[in-house]
Amino acid sequence: MDVAILGSPKMALEYAHSIFDETPSAHVTIYTEEAEIGFPEIPFSEEIVLSQALATIPENWYSTIPNGIDQDTPSKTAHSWLTKILAIRLASRGGQFLLRTTILEIDEDRQEISFRGGGSIGSGVDSYDELYDFR
Repeated sequence: MDVAILGSPKMALEYAHSIFDETPSAHVTIYTEEAEIGFPEIPFSEEIVLSQALATIPENWYSTIPNGIDQDTPSKTAHSWLTKILAIRLASRGGQFLLRTTILEIDEDRQEISFRGGGSIGSGVDSYDELYDFR
């Protein structure tokens, strides 16, 4: 099963993890205009307490938290790190990220996405079985 996820907010990454939990053989691609997951060009506006957020997420969905990250104080930085550790673990589970990628067209009839990116895959057309838009 080929799954296309548009956008990379925390909710999108959590959804991608749930897909791998249900279908470990799925091929999940996250298309995002961001240059780096977790540290967006437009900073997060929501402050979170990292320890509280982690308590609601399955442990196999996130990677190791770097030493020195305050887990008990509300902050926007905690939100960034949570998104980052979700993405790192998602990549280790087989998720593919196309960073700095613009979606040019979605052909729902043919189930294809045309894109232009700034990473190792410059542009192309990908087919999908399921599409989820979190932009």
